[in-house]
Amino acid sequence: MRGYNVFFPQGWDCHGLPTEVRVEKTIGKKKSEIDPEEFLRLAKEFTWKWIKPMKKALKSLGMSIDWTTEYVTMDPDYWRRTQLSFILLYRKGLVYRGEHPVLWCPRCETAIAESEVEYVQVTRSLYYFKFKLKDEGEVTVASTRPELLPSCVALAVNPEDERYKHLVGKTAVVPIYGREIPIIADEEVDPKFGTGIVMICTYGDKTDVEWQVRHNLPVIISINEKGVMNENAGPLKGLTVNEARKRIVKLLQDEGLLVKVEQTQSNVGTCWRCHTPVEIIPREQWFIRTIKFSKKVLEEAKKIKWIPEHAIKKLENWVNSLDWDWVISRERVFGTPFPVYYCKKCGAELVVDPDKVPIDPRKDPPPFDKCPKCGSTEFVGETRVMDTWMDSSITAAVHAGWPDNLDERLFPADLQPNGYDIIRTWDYYLIVRGLMLFGKPQFKIALINGMVRGTDGRMMHKSYGNYVSLLEVIDKYGADAFRIWVAMAAATGSDVRFSWEGIKFASKFLTKVWNAARLIYFYAKEEVEEVTEIVNPIDHWILKELSETINHVTNALEEYDYQGAITKLVDFTWHRFCDHYLEAVKYRLVKGDKAAKYVMKTAFLRTLQMLSVFAPHISEELYHRLYDGEWKSITILPWPQPMKFDKDKAFIGEVTVAVIARTRSLKYEMKIPLNQPVSRLYIKAGKYRSDLEKGVEDIKGTLKIGEIVFVDELEEGIELPDYPEIKVKLEP
Repeated sequence: MRGYNVFFPQGWDCHGLPTEVRVEKTIGKKKSEIDPEEFLRLAKEFTWKWIKPMKKALKSLGMSIDWTTEYVTMDPDYWRRTQLSFILLYRKGLVYRGEHPVLWCPRCETAIAESEVEYVQVTRSLYYFKFKLKDEGEVTVASTRPELLPSCVALAVNPEDERYKHLVGKTAVVPIYGREIPIIADEEVDPKFGTGIVMICTYGDKTDVEWQVRHNLPVIISINEKGVMNENAGPLKGLTVNEARKRIVKLLQDEGLLVKVEQTQSNVGTCWRCHTPVEIIPREQWFIRTIKFSKKVLEEAKKIKWIPEHAIKKLENWVNSLDWDWVISRERVFGTPFPVYYCKKCGAELVVDPDKVPIDPRKDPPPFDKCPKCGSTEFVGETRVMDTWMDSSITAAVHAGWPDNLDERLFPADLQPNGYDIIRTWDYYLIVRGLMLFGKPQFKIALINGMVRGTDGRMMHKSYGNYVSLLEVIDKYGADAFRIWVAMAAATGSDVRFSWEGIKFASKFLTKVWNAARLIYFYAKEEVEEVTEIVNPIDHWILKELSETINHVTNALEEYDYQGAITKLVDFTWHRFCDHYLEAVKYRLVKGDKAAKYVMKTAFLRTLQMLSVFAPHISEELYHRLYDGEWKSITILPWPQPMKFDKDKAFIGEVTVAVIARTRSLKYEMKIPLNQPVSRLYIKAGKYRSDLEKGVEDIKGTLKIGEIVFVDELEEGIELPDYPEIKVKLEP
């Protein structure tokens, strides 16, 4: 509508934990309990099934998507693009394979990235228990995770803590396990937490990882990939983490080593999809060197326009919080395969050439004759898959045709719309991978939306009982009512509580628009001739109001202020055009006034053009019923421009409309039917007398008044709200 050729693609991000977990819940089995090929088949089948209602909802909403661009990331052709991006980064030295402590979900049995961890504040027990010193004496340590005692490799104190300086360099004995460990000093120890002495375990949290490396401590792993205690746990072997915690507390108590238990508030990292507390386990994984790009990401993010502006803070806080490179390998099934094979003899990793993708090393034969390192002809394919964000982090480039035919007009993308919940994932990964692959971010503007919450203010979820289906809303009130409500309900980037009352208000507004169209159709259904000379002040007034609305809505939309745009448009349409203008010109329409027909129909068309952004269905329908001009759709008409009007006449019209509006209310208050004639209207106009004298015929014709009398004083008159100098009095 603004003259641009808009590219609006649609993709479906299919892979990843969300899909696999949902499949597991649907079939009642974990992926480890079913054949991988069968699980993969089910994942694809259910994905298509779940896409169907989402696609229906998007189409029902009237989204102007170019459906010829539709794609799914589980398609081998998309694999090709993701795998190529991996190969290019591998060749640049930005992808590596290595063993490193990683965040691990025991429920999903896979490594997860830092961005996939949600921290939840919980109240849990803080246990105080004793460590014997090797020489003599004892110290008390506080921990929320005593089940990690079998992995305890040191005790640490703050070097400035006068209470414990004498302990540094001494040896403590791990209770229950009898293993000797050093007592060391580290400035990061918080003297105010617990007793001021902390356990260093491999691994309880990311700080443990840092301390283990910094002080060259041994690594003892006591929790396996399923979240069960292993052989290093001794008496806790075979127990789940929670069971082990209860058992170790009982053992400490039996040994007389448990001092006390307190309750404390702490943040627990959980898997974003299944909400299971995560563990830190050293594993051989594939990584991308993202940390070295942190500074550049922050610099480039400042060049991007963020809407709302404060949204960039989420990205900055996230980048500044990152400690580890991005782990991109997942011990799952439904994902893009790594284009990697390993030599059975020497273990060399062999990344396939770009012209060999897409490829699935889990079942496809290797595209190598022999190992370039040892000459062996036996290979095994990589069985893990990539993090789903490896797919999503190239979407803007894929939309622009990469790698086959990158259209520079489409890259970087002008607009990247997404929720604030994935700023730290989608936006971050698009930027960092864009810098790695193309030397620049993949988008220019980040448009961040909020979420529609339940009526109780919580995120919508069926288990909360606050879930409302979009299709249910559309079935009851139509897509346009929902679109108008959601635009009016919250500022860009802010959450909004779902409201049936808000939907009903929007529906009433649309009914008002429809009824206005019926009136216009009745009086001016045929093509109306353009009137070059407009005389009536009320016509000039509505053209002024329309022009101001066009300017306001245009500027608001240019700034992505949808709430400001629709609020102004609803106010103009409902209260200016329908309530005031149409009522004031009915008597002229009855007489066949050409100017009234022309202005009315022109103003309504401009209104529908603006409204089509928010309510495309009713706007399209009314456009074809009332206008049906050269354009096949109202959504491609040129955007409306401000109308020409006479300012002086528009002011006269404004004052005249104010008198009409207050007098109509006065008839209602006096229980006089609006269509019933009255004999006389007294007006004390003051300085507005000469203006109102020009509007006499409109006042009389609209209100069915026999005579208008201007007076200098009117003690019993009713003041006009916007013009207190003016008073009116009706005489039935």
